[in-house]
Amino acid sequence: MTISLLRSIRFRLTFWYALTLVVLMAASALFSYHYFSKTLRQQVDEDLQSIADQIGLAHTRQNVTPFDCNQLQTHIHRGNWDAYILLRSETFRPVCASDNLLTGELEFGPVAMQQVRWLNHHLETVEVEGGMQLRLLSAPLLNDDRLVGVVQVARNLGPLQQTLGELRLVYLLVVPFALFWLCLGGWLLSDQLVAPVVEITAAASEINAENLVRRLPSTGHHDELGQMVATFNLMLERLENAFRRVRQFSGDASHELRTPLTILRGETEVTLRWAKTPEEFRDMLHSNLEEIDRMERIIENLLLLAKSESGELTLEIREFNLSDLIQALYLQGRTLGESKRIKVNLRVDVDEEMRIRGDELRLRQLFLNLIANGIKYTPEGGSLELAISHEGAMARVDVIDTGIGIPVEAQPYVFDRFYRVDKARNRMDGGSGLGLSIVKSIVVAHGGRISVYSIPGQGSTFTVLLPIEGPPTGSPESTILS
Repeated sequence: MTISLLRSIRFRLTFWYALTLVVLMAASALFSYHYFSKTLRQQVDEDLQSIADQIGLAHTRQNVTPFDCNQLQTHIHRGNWDAYILLRSETFRPVCASDNLLTGELEFGPVAMQQVRWLNHHLETVEVEGGMQLRLLSAPLLNDDRLVGVVQVARNLGPLQQTLGELRLVYLLVVPFALFWLCLGGWLLSDQLVAPVVEITAAASEINAENLVRRLPSTGHHDELGQMVATFNLMLERLENAFRRVRQFSGDASHELRTPLTILRGETEVTLRWAKTPEEFRDMLHSNLEEIDRMERIIENLLLLAKSESGELTLEIREFNLSDLIQALYLQGRTLGESKRIKVNLRVDVDEEMRIRGDELRLRQLFLNLIANGIKYTPEGGSLELAISHEGAMARVDVIDTGIGIPVEAQPYVFDRFYRVDKARNRMDGGSGLGLSIVKSIVVAHGGRISVYSIPGQGSTFTVLLPIEGPPTGSPESTILS
């Protein structure tokens, strides 16, 4: 499946990158232009004010009215002032002007006149003939706080405007050029970012049920893509394990069912060929019935586990007395252990009867399976103990035997389907390897946990923890076994 360019991540990354750059650069250009313009104009105003202050100070020292025009030119040359200067008398009549003021006149409007009368400085921008703009300062000349004249200082704003125009030109030329190269760099960078995604997509499209052993190529970086690849590879590993278990389950189930079918076929063929008396036919039928019962148990257990996985098996949840259930199982365990002279004990570590919510029938099946297993693998004269206690909000039941134990390397797999520690002996005892798988399914369905601790040659302890308040999900009447 191909993706159009406009819908690709590469295009979208570049587009938003370029849009962000345009906004940022435009905002930066506007801010810097405004800042430089304001700074340059402020500098012109400060220069005009400085010249006016120096002229006013010189006038005060000379105490000459009107101001000496020759002294004005001397001050202009000495200060190297680049400005137009005009002095007015207290009646606002022009008295003398700088040599560069060819017209001998500067604008002195009503507003400026009124401000000077109020002994205030007045700054304005005026336009003279030829379109030239001047920045004009009109300041009062004082003598003992009395108005004795006016000094006007002006400067041509042409150089300032030229500087600002060049700055605008730089922005208009440089910004698009910079945007072009930055966007090109963003396009190439996005290509580098998206390339691993394209590679991962191509690799993932080639993975199917037949080659789950394959993994996505690592990016070599501990970033979001690296985490995604690692997570996807973990998912593939879980899928591979699940498929392997399914294949193993199918093979084991076929093998388990093939054995009794082979026995049935062999015994039937031998009996049909050699049996002569009714007793011989009856023995064959009894043997066939045992194998049929064994297949029936295997099929029932497989159906139970299949229903638990598909969510079709319901638990009848209700409150019941777990203490009474364990007491009844203890008595049943004593009966089961009599043939092997196995002593069955009950240890109750609770102060009062323990009531929990759960499916009493399934929990009976769970504990009876553990008790039967313990008795089966405990030698004659051994012992088995049932213990019930509290562990926080959980009810704890331990089934402790003094049997042959489970090797350490086999303990993580004892709850897997068809797993046998000793396959030959287990099959001879009639076990199918599904009992502990069903036990775990029931425990998990109740929101509990099961664990095993075993020392080979000394015995095993199966610990079941069940929430007293029942499964975390489901209605009071029933919940789905999953």
